[in-house]
Amino acid sequence: MTAVFPKARDLQGFRSMLELAICFVITLTILRGFFLEGYLVSSGSMAPRLYGFHKRVECPTCQYSFGCGVRFDDSVESNSQTTEGSDAVKTYASCPNCGQIDIDISPVPRNHGDQLLVHKSVFDFRRPRRWEPVVFRNPDGADDTYVKRVVGLPGEKLLIFDGDVYVNGGIARKDLSTQRSMRILVSDLQHVPDDPDWELPWQLDGNWTVENGELRSDGDNDSETTNTVAFHHWRWFGGNHTVETPLSKNDAYPDWTAFLQRFENIPVSWASRLDFDHDTEVLRCQGVMPDAMQRDLMTSATNDEFRRAVYRLAALSHLSPVTDRYGYNSMVSSPEYNVTDLMLTATIAIGEQSNVVRLSIPVDTAIYHVRLDMKSGRVELRAAETEIPLRTATVNLAGTELRIEASNFDRRILIVINGEVPFAPLDLSGPSPVPAENTPSNDVANSGATAAKETAEQVLHNQRFELSFTGGQTRISNLQMYRDVYYTPGRRKNAVVSTCEIPPDSYFVQGDNSPVSADSRSWDKPFVPHNLLVGKPFVVHLPSRPGRMKLGGREISIRIPDFSRIGYIR
Repeated sequence: MTAVFPKARDLQGFRSMLELAICFVITLTILRGFFLEGYLVSSGSMAPRLYGFHKRVECPTCQYSFGCGVRFDDSVESNSQTTEGSDAVKTYASCPNCGQIDIDISPVPRNHGDQLLVHKSVFDFRRPRRWEPVVFRNPDGADDTYVKRVVGLPGEKLLIFDGDVYVNGGIARKDLSTQRSMRILVSDLQHVPDDPDWELPWQLDGNWTVENGELRSDGDNDSETTNTVAFHHWRWFGGNHTVETPLSKNDAYPDWTAFLQRFENIPVSWASRLDFDHDTEVLRCQGVMPDAMQRDLMTSATNDEFRRAVYRLAALSHLSPVTDRYGYNSMVSSPEYNVTDLMLTATIAIGEQSNVVRLSIPVDTAIYHVRLDMKSGRVELRAAETEIPLRTATVNLAGTELRIEASNFDRRILIVINGEVPFAPLDLSGPSPVPAENTPSNDVANSGATAAKETAEQVLHNQRFELSFTGGQTRISNLQMYRDVYYTPGRRKNAVVSTCEIPPDSYFVQGDNSPVSADSRSWDKPFVPHNLLVGKPFVVHLPSRPGRMKLGGREISIRIPDFSRIGYIR
């Protein structure tokens, strides 16, 4: 057999490919050595933007997919449960979209955290900006590396008040790109549970039908009827909000006395959430009234007025303020804080005869209206009950579909129509921030009539976020509500009890997942010196999800790429 040798040109081509491959390896090595570095996220302090070690969960009720953390910073403890009579540890998740609780995720395999590419030299040429994620070494000297978000810059006087960051006495506001990168989902109409006990988180007034995650108004094109969609934050289970309903002493006494006697010596946890106030003559409930409690009260009641009060109270108890709940934190316990900074997004298909689209946005007790004339493309922003517009613009409405984003984050009204900002955001003044040392602790829930009044005000605030349409047919898809990050007090060491002044060449950092983030609020050494900055994380490059593969009759766990989570970090 005669050997066959490659031709000279084939050898030259092979040599060129080999040289190219060697150059690529050398270039990548140089980049990784001098400019790029890989970083594995281990904890959940930046969730849901960045995942640490977690489990990927699909809600069995609404099919919404989310991450549930299994490793957290030292500031929290796990809330795993052990089944009675068994050594098995049960872990449960709660869906951040529909609110389904007690989703058993014990069999779900653990997944690695996100892997980031970090640009190491960027801060050698410029300083970090506010709201920018950074990777840095532990200021306490330990051999740890963290990823957090910069919220305070050198020389600034910083205070965390009511979930927001105040700098030199004024609220620190986010631009559109930052809002989009930090917003956290509250409700997604594309994931509607198929359960008769669940209620739509939107109140529909007019000729609406719900189908396949869309709202449709199929009225007469010539109609001048106004159809409205108002946010209606409906909570399925739990919560610490307080609601009440009137009930006279005479109507309450027999059945309330019997209720107390029935559960006097029985440790039923939900019984302690119900109370009758003899002074104000109201029946009061903390959190969502459990179905078992409602059935018991309705079945055993002897007075019709008492039954009606229970029915009203049970319905009211499902209407809750938006809070800073994280589906990612299902395995830990933490207080909940009410959040009023919201963002509505929707895609709206408008009929040819449609006249006007209106959007209402609440800020505190005030309401601001955006009016979009579909005929002329004129957009106006005005305060309620005023004639003079605060902002005006004309937009191109080519086509019949609108993509709308509207937010009130940080007391800033920001409107986006078809990806464009038609006019400058409207920044509103507010009460001056007060350090926590001069106010009652805002992480201790009020009780009684005060708490019920606050709940009612928050629920009304939510419902003032609404869309309305005059004339023609309308179809709404991709209807979502988001909330802003709410910065909790943490351990109250820094920038919470009193204003904190940041030294030169140093930064104040916080995690987006504030309830479980160990950061500048709680550290003994709260500031990150510039020389401890590693760099800027700019891409999630190797996210993965667990999978299974059969090999030789056995099924083994493997990691497979999760391309849906590959992307740039803002």
